[in-house]
Amino acid sequence: MALDVTIGGTSADSFITLSEMRAYWLARNVDLSAVADAGLEANLRRAAQWITQSYNFVGLRQYQYQTLAWPRLTPHLVEGWPINPDTIPQDIKDAQAELAYLIYGGADPFATVNGGAVVRQKSKAGPVEAETEYTNVRETPRFVAIEGLLARYTVFGGSQVKMVRG
Repeated sequence: MALDVTIGGTSADSFITLSEMRAYWLARNVDLSAVADAGLEANLRRAAQWITQSYNFVGLRQYQYQTLAWPRLTPHLVEGWPINPDTIPQDIKDAQAELAYLIYGGADPFATVNGGAVVRQKSKAGPVEAETEYTNVRETPRFVAIEGLLARYTVFGGSQVKMVRG
């Protein structure tokens, strides 16, 4: 099924076309011509969905019923320039291409996180003994390339977290 890249569309499922993704990676000396279209399209859909769900972007959605997070209405400036409300910024498109490629390589941005990060592990060979200590903070996957591309368009920038006094 072909991608729907209608800007502000009610059934849009991608910010970029398949050919844009292939061109993006070819410019970086990664040839995806042998990879099936259907697989890359599925990865592009997952990437757009994750970006839309995971980031708090500046401004408001341009259209009330648009499916994806972009385009936006915002007075926010990027490097002193306004964001055109009728387009998808190139950084957003590039972030989707990056994430779709990571998904193609096996990354799962929607993976379930069960517990905290391992702080300490201890094993013993004699009478078998094993001990693992975890933090009580869940460790979620980070995609640094995507964070960097999207930082200028998010409310808090990069991987910052909003703190609210209770």
